Amino acid sequence: MRRQSTMLAAILLAAILGSATARTNSPPRIIKQPAPGELLFKVAQQNKESDNPFIIECEADGQPEPEYSWIKNGKKFDWQAYDDRMLRQPGRGTLVITSPKDEDRGHYQCFASNEFGTATSNSVYVRKAELNAFKDEAAKTVVAVEGEPFMLKCAAPDGFPSPTVNWMMQQSVDGSIKSINNSRMTLDPEGNLWFSNVTRDDASDDFYYACSATSVFRSEYKIGNKVLLDVKQMGVSASQNKHQPIKQYVSRRQSLALRGKRMELFCIYGGTPLPQTVWSKDGHRIQWSDRITQGHYGKSLIIRQTNFDDNGTYTCDVSNGVGNAQSFSIILEVNAIPYFTVEPDFKTAAEDEEVVFQCEAAGFPEPKISWIHNGKPIEQSTPNPRRTVTDNTIRIVNLVKSDTGNYGCNATNSLGYVYKDVFLNVQALPPEIEEPPTALATVDGRNVTLRCRVTGAPKPQVRWLRATNWLTGGRYIVQGNGDLQILDVTFSDAGQYTCYAENKFGNKSAEGSLAVMEHTRITQEPQNYEVAAGQSATFRCNEAHDGNLEIEIDWWKDGQPIDFEAQPRFVKTNDNSLTIAKTMELDSGEYTCVARTRLDEAAAKANLIVQDVPNAPKLTGITCQADKAEIMWEPQGDNRSPILHYTIQFNTSFTPASWDTAFEKVPNTDFSFVVQMSPWANYTFRVIAFNKIGASQPSAHSDSCTTQPDVPFKNPDNVVGQGTEPNNLVISWTPMPEIEHNAPKFQYRVSWKRDIPAAAWENKDINEWHQNNIVITDQPTFVKYHIKVVAINERGESNTAAEQVIGYSGEDRPLDAPTNFTMRQITTATSAYLAWTPVSEESVRGHFKGYKIQTWTENEGEEGLREIHVKGDTDTALVTQFKPDSKNFARILAYNGRFNGPPSAIIDFDTPEGVPSPVQSLDAHPLGSSAFWVTWKKPLHPNGKLTGYKIYYEEVQGSFVGERREYDPHITDPRITRMKMAGLKPKTKYRISITATTKMGEGTEHYIEKSTLGDSNLAPATPSFAWEQLPSDNGQAKFRINWQPSTEGHAGTHFFTKYRVKGETQWSNAKEEKMTDYQEIAGLDPETAYEFRVVSVDGHYYTESATQEIDTNSVEGPIMVPNETVANAGWFIGMMLALAFIIILFIIICIIRRNRGGKYDVHDRELANGRRDYPDEGGFHEYSQPLDNKSAGRQSVSSANKPGVESDTDSMAEYGDGDTGQFTEDGSFIGQYVPGKLQPPVSPQPLNSSASAHQQTPPQTSAAAAAAGGGSGLASGAGAGTGTGTGASNGGTGSTNTAAVATYV
Repeated sequence: MRRQSTMLAAILLAAILGSATARTNSPPRIIKQPAPGELLFKVAQQNKESDNPFIIECEADGQPEPEYSWIKNGKKFDWQAYDDRMLRQPGRGTLVITSPKDEDRGHYQCFASNEFGTATSNSVYVRKAELNAFKDEAAKTVVAVEGEPFMLKCAAPDGFPSPTVNWMMQQSVDGSIKSINNSRMTLDPEGNLWFSNVTRDDASDDFYYACSATSVFRSEYKIGNKVLLDVKQMGVSASQNKHQPIKQYVSRRQSLALRGKRMELFCIYGGTPLPQTVWSKDGHRIQWSDRITQGHYGKSLIIRQTNFDDNGTYTCDVSNGVGNAQSFSIILEVNAIPYFTVEPDFKTAAEDEEVVFQCEAAGFPEPKISWIHNGKPIEQSTPNPRRTVTDNTIRIVNLVKSDTGNYGCNATNSLGYVYKDVFLNVQALPPEIEEPPTALATVDGRNVTLRCRVTGAPKPQVRWLRATNWLTGGRYIVQGNGDLQILDVTFSDAGQYTCYAENKFGNKSAEGSLAVMEHTRITQEPQNYEVAAGQSATFRCNEAHDGNLEIEIDWWKDGQPIDFEAQPRFVKTNDNSLTIAKTMELDSGEYTCVARTRLDEAAAKANLIVQDVPNAPKLTGITCQADKAEIMWEPQGDNRSPILHYTIQFNTSFTPASWDTAFEKVPNTDFSFVVQMSPWANYTFRVIAFNKIGASQPSAHSDSCTTQPDVPFKNPDNVVGQGTEPNNLVISWTPMPEIEHNAPKFQYRVSWKRDIPAAAWENKDINEWHQNNIVITDQPTFVKYHIKVVAINERGESNTAAEQVIGYSGEDRPLDAPTNFTMRQITTATSAYLAWTPVSEESVRGHFKGYKIQTWTENEGEEGLREIHVKGDTDTALVTQFKPDSKNFARILAYNGRFNGPPSAIIDFDTPEGVPSPVQSLDAHPLGSSAFWVTWKKPLHPNGKLTGYKIYYEEVQGSFVGERREYDPHITDPRITRMKMAGLKPKTKYRISITATTKMGEGTEHYIEKSTLGDSNLAPATPSFAWEQLPSDNGQAKFRINWQPSTEGHAGTHFFTKYRVKGETQWSNAKEEKMTDYQEIAGLDPETAYEFRVVSVDGHYYTESATQEIDTNSVEGPIMVPNETVANAGWFIGMMLALAFIIILFIIICIIRRNRGGKYDVHDRELANGRRDYPDEGGFHEYSQPLDNKSAGRQSVSSANKPGVESDTDSMAEYGDGDTGQFTEDGSFIGQYVPGKLQPPVSPQPLNSSASAHQQTPPQTSAAAAAAGGGSGLASGAGAGTGTGTGASNGGTGSTNTAAVATYV
């Protein structure tokens, strides 16, 4: 039985506590009430309009539900006594007056009460709105004098609120009305209409001036005081009818304004002309703004939302240029209805606690504060020794339950009052957690608040627990409302948290959790951008965020999100960059990149300045003088790029459709400029502004300026004398435009003479001003002349002496070719020193421009030759355009201003190998975290035979590069264009460099920078492979498997090969290959089909390739053979050397036998004639070539370096005793004999003093010619009447560079 009683008591206690928790007792609280001041109502006129109900609001909450009562004019008000005309809304205290009457006027106040207190509403004065009618009287006629001030007075009817008075014009025929809006007519606050001055147009012939009174609340207006205005004319013009300013209406000298209300000060003066009003405050001109403006065309000053700063003396100064200026001052004082500066608050407290109500108010005059307790002045309430009341506070200590009640603060002055009703609720409740902590997520580095809102009386103490530790101090702050704030959250703050609330009646706890993610950050911020209008602008924005959160990138402009669909010029690209196409000036602004997750966001800002050309200047005037004009202008804006300068342009009647520049760069600080004008022209001008973007549109053109005729001020420019043919002289000049003619009948006088003593001037007049040259024929080739051209018009010759210039008649082709063209020294694989004997200046027959060296290679041919220009004052040159590892050909010629001269003999020489050019491309794909798959393309120009590649790598940290290391081993097979680079550090940037090599060394470097990957938990992408068969020495098949990792996805770090006999189930796995990209699989059975796969590996992940079938009997793939060809096999080289020796020996024997049987013993004949300059070398001297270099055929490098040059006068006559007329005179037997005439050369060559015919031996025959010629002999041949032979003088080098052809009879 006792146990049952205990359980019943617990249940009842729980019910009581639950009920208390569900709805807490409290005093009433006013939530709706009328505003302080007046409440208007409208009484329906009998039989004219329906009733207009109105309400007086009053509503409160509290527990228990409050009851309502009203007082009217300080006495209890029984609204129920008014039958159905007055009702109270159910559950509220609001009164509804359905049929207002005059007796409803009065002061009303509402009270809401329950057992814990009484709440008091504002007091409101309910007043009837009404508008009376004008006196019924006929229209009056009044007389006003033209030009004088005048006033129409309005006897407005009474009404409440005071009606708004206006004047209007009412047509006398149809009664239509229109408002008055005229700067001469001003309405004062009393309803009078003031004319500053009366004009004839103000007379009301067909209308009335009528006064209207309007009640806004009643939506009603009435018209009266109709006036006919008769204007008495004075018989003088308006310009003579003047009156000085006279005061008509001004505001009171001592004016009052209410804080927060609108205030208008009037200063209405009359006069003719219309007076102008200037306002000032305390001696300073008023700065107009949205709050302080002018009204009535400056005759009033309007202040919106008046405040105490508007106190002061306002002065209006009025003048119209007649008589003395007038002035009037108004002292404005701002008063204020009371307003709270500190409002009292509602209080809920527990027994034994202490509360303080504080109330402070301001106003002018200064308000008085009084306290209300449960609807009565606190002085009339039951005394409480624990309560202390002062002007601004109520303090109650050691609270008990009976202290519960309502308290009100009322601040009052002569202008009004402000009131607020609050309550004190003393309770005794155990803790309750109304808002327990939840599962919350945040990011590191932020402040976070775990909510825990508790109730209870006394107020519970809230503490927070994590695991077994109470959280106090440091980064953990328990706030007054129970929330826990954690400052600068770290990842270690993640976990469970417990909120624990306790007071003397019990305790309560609740748990929540906190998850901490990585904060979002901008890693690449957009940069400030300046761009010219019309160009594109791109802002880049990269971010980093927690991988468990979804990220969204938004772009804002000037604080507003960009609508990419509405603005197609704005594009967000795949990498979240913002691109603005065809920018315009309005695109300037601040752009923000916002990276947002559900937990946080990061933002970065950048400014875009779109600069455009300036606006067109405004031309403000022009002043014309005899020969100059001053132009004046104003700039009209620079469009965000400062104006740099101005350009003044002009056009004349000669060129009306085009504009020329008068002055190009007028400083940007100048806004006027004086320009000179030519005689005999009509000028108009315009101005253009320039900034760094470009030129503005031109200004409007100026008025015209006209000048008088005069002689020319200059002569034609650019006078040149230069022949176009060898026998003429062409004199040319730049025609002078018409603007420079300065008068009619303009012409040129052209004068010239030879540059010889006593030569006379020859003249020719040119009447066509646009003609620019004359041709003088029958002149000697390339001779010097003195030339001048004078401008003449009807006023005479130019006032400036014409300048004499030097000219020349026409050029002709140069006669001579440079001789002794030789290669002195090869300096590099692409350069060599060349030398030659210069030509004489007389032989050039024109302006000597210099020499052209022409060079080509055996592969290019002459059609691919390159030209190197050399100055004419030198006989040597370092040429750097030869091709490495090639046979290069070269020749030289002289040239003048029009023609190339004949070329020299052609020389040839071999250049050594050079170093290669860079590889064409280089790329590196990460293989896992420690390797790269490196691929490249061979150099475009090997400049020799490639011997391999060297690869280097360096670590890159920021802008610093670490130690340079060569990746070992370097590649010695030039066919290889890929490799695996292993053994690198994870998540590290490397600079990878590659150079190709020849035997001359390393070529130019090419490098890239790439980063290895971090450790990954991804399976590699599917690889592929290629294979090739290798030679085997044991009869079993051997293959090389080349791994081809994926370059699109995750490649993996290394691989291995697996294989099996086709049809079997068991695979064989090769060892994992971690350093290279290939494996050799040996020991395979011949004539067997195998299946192969490669497996890419990354950690514990494996990905296999597709299967390929390899047949060891018939392999379709490429076969690798030893690096040996027929060309480098030893047996082949030995056989070819022996065969070549036998052939050479046979040819030499044949030549010796054949020539010793000929008719001419050349050697003996030349010895008899004194020839002793044969070289000290082996061979057959009687057939050696002369050393005089007169042969114009192809000449070898070595022959050019031999000593002993023969005399230029050597000829056949020195060696023979017969007639030599049938042979060419060049010191050799080169030529062709045909009875009666000399045959022309095989190819065109320059003619020297000793003409000869030459034939060039094709380069590809040089080896054969050298073999036939032996050491240094001249090879010859004989046939049935004629014979030809070729020979070389190259010291036995085996190449033919100088060839000759001879015929013997």
